[in-house]
Amino acid sequence: MKNKDVLLIGAGGDIGQCIMKILTEIGYEVTGTSRDDLELRDPVSVENFLCNQKNSYNHIIFAAAINNPVMFKDIADDYLDDALQVNLIAFLKILRSLLGQMPDTQNSSITMISSLFGLIGRQGRLPYSMSKHAMMGACKTLALELGVRGIRVNTVSPGFIDTKLTRRNIQKTHLTRLSKLIPAGRLGKPREIAEVIAFLLSDKANYINGTDIVIDGGFMAGGFLNYD
Repeated sequence: MKNKDVLLIGAGGDIGQCIMKILTEIGYEVTGTSRDDLELRDPVSVENFLCNQKNSYNHIIFAAAINNPVMFKDIADDYLDDALQVNLIAFLKILRSLLGQMPDTQNSSITMISSLFGLIGRQGRLPYSMSKHAMMGACKTLALELGVRGIRVNTVSPGFIDTKLTRRNIQKTHLTRLSKLIPAGRLGKPREIAEVIAFLLSDKANYINGTDIVIDGGFMAGGFLNYD
């Protein structure tokens, strides 16, 4: 397989683990990071990580994020800073450093996991939604700047996915009610996100650049307005 070297930032979560498993199964060589070896809110950790990077990656995936529910009036200044730092800014700094080593090929890629809440808002999620909206803008600008090098840049926006983070942030009774508002009738599975990301890395996605793919079981199509 050509163009097989992958850096996956955020391999410790449920979706990140699935991405690593699927890509490894189909022949990619994946270097994954978790908070144990890369703490995105810590500039020293980021610097140390970059100092140890000797590989040239064909594909870079960003799957790390923090999402702690809190109403705007109660948000601490530190959390606003952390949300932007962890969910986007640290990654952009890492990417800027690694771009010089990234080969100019007909199919290299950068894929960032965004969220439905990079497209809409939600009460109690201002830091998270703010950072994901910013990610969408970064994606489009990077796609314009890097496309000439053969590097495609896209985002994937999961809906409500059955992960430990989702079950921590949303009560079970609310999840049951929420599932009824999704036309698919259920939460998504981490593997369903990972498989789309695997497609975006492949030659079949050669002409997909600067866009966002929503994976939400139909929720954004209007399912959330179905009160029957």
